[in-house]
Amino acid sequence: MRTTLRTTTARARMWAGVTAALLTTAAACGAPEGADAPEAVEASEQQAAQHEPAGAPATDLPVAVDLDLYVAGKQVPGRWYTAAGRGTHWVALRDDRTWWWGYDEEPQRIDGRIDQSVVISASGGYTAHVQTGPGDGWTLVGADTEWAGEGFGAVDLPRTPMDPPPRAVAVTDDGLVVAGGPDFQWLWRPLVDGATVDLAETAPGQVVLGGTDAGLLVNDGAYDRTDGTQGAPYLARLAADGTLARLGPVPTHDALEASAQWLAYVPPGTIGGEASGTPELQVQRRDGSGAGVLAAPDGWLFVAPGFRWETADRLLALLVRRDGQFEALARCRPDAESCEVVDLPD
Repeated sequence: MRTTLRTTTARARMWAGVTAALLTTAAACGAPEGADAPEAVEASEQQAAQHEPAGAPATDLPVAVDLDLYVAGKQVPGRWYTAAGRGTHWVALRDDRTWWWGYDEEPQRIDGRIDQSVVISASGGYTAHVQTGPGDGWTLVGADTEWAGEGFGAVDLPRTPMDPPPRAVAVTDDGLVVAGGPDFQWLWRPLVDGATVDLAETAPGQVVLGGTDAGLLVNDGAYDRTDGTQGAPYLARLAADGTLARLGPVPTHDALEASAQWLAYVPPGTIGGEASGTPELQVQRRDGSGAGVLAAPDGWLFVAPGFRWETADRLLALLVRRDGQFEALARCRPDAESCEVVDLPD
């Protein structure tokens, strides 16, 4: 019988909030210039400078562990809840609930009020987010993660009351952006012609749930009540005309990450609310030739979501102590069904 644990760290609680609620508490997210956030940022930078580590986990992924963010072997100033990206290209949520990006270890603030998560492409080259304006106004914004952070421009989303507010769902390595709300989902083509495509017309009855290293995660259903916990989710490739090409099925899940070779996931009902720890991760080969279970190292639980593929056959997973008081990283190999704790700076 599968067990879960209600973790108590602020970081674990934020993981659940980012995933399930997508930070819909607007007043706390993306504080405008002149608010209290800059003071919190300055204090965080001073605190980080007082205990600069001698090293960092050797990984190609930006990682946030126990509020410390590591990029390319260096610690980023500040305190951080979560990070995403590849190599030196990243986005991350700071403990003052502002969003930042970088092409190296120097953090750069993403301007404007952001009520939902910022997404980044699998290779780390492009970002997208929805910026909240006055009233029921939302703007979809995209940018690259090169040194200048060149913007794609922006496009206005439907101006109607929405709960939850619209969000950027995914951005592909081709710079195609999917965004949507409870009753719509659009494709935005900023690098093609700047136009939007209504996915209800080009991919009727299909809902893009998010992105993975191996393609978009999609399921049948309606925009306001579809996730990966039921039905028949699958991976797909998105074309510029808004059509979806199926790449293969995936299991129903609470959280799932796909590489070119493997799937890692937690089954439906494993996490929810503040419960984000699980003693096991399920793994299976994309081609269906094998499946297994990854067990967390003794004394630890996997945080879900909180695992990503470093390579096609190696998983990097965030861990939390069973008492919820400390975090670590594990490197797992699904072919050997083994996980080892990664050394972190003191």
